[in-house]
Amino acid sequence: MFNNTNINRLPLVFKSDDGKNYFQFHIRGQLASLEYDMIGEQQINLKKLEISKYLNRPEVGNALIERVLEYSLRADYTVVPTNPEVVKFIQKRPEYKKLLSANNSSIDFHQKKFREHKTLF
Repeated sequence: MFNNTNINRLPLVFKSDDGKNYFQFHIRGQLASLEYDMIGEQQINLKKLEISKYLNRPEVGNALIERVLEYSLRADYTVVPTNPEVVKFIQKRPEYKKLLSANNSSIDFHQKKFREHKTLF
């Protein structure tokens, strides 16, 4: 997706802090992160996307989401996207819909789960 940029060369960092897990990019001293939880052994809940205000938010956010989804494909994980940006990303790219769990593969289901998750806080 980002063939003409150096963003594909950024290392995807895994971080755990205060019981929370993150995928991160570090770009010119700035941070972009996607919080996640593991559900069992093979399912990953993509929860909260945070990007420094000094970065190109759409490009960096989309690149981070894409890298995490590609990682999920290689790891044979199913994805539960409770983050609205991740849901939108998958809606626009049907090649990633196969990552959604077979029982709950519709994006509508995941949008509903996002709304339910959001009301818990």
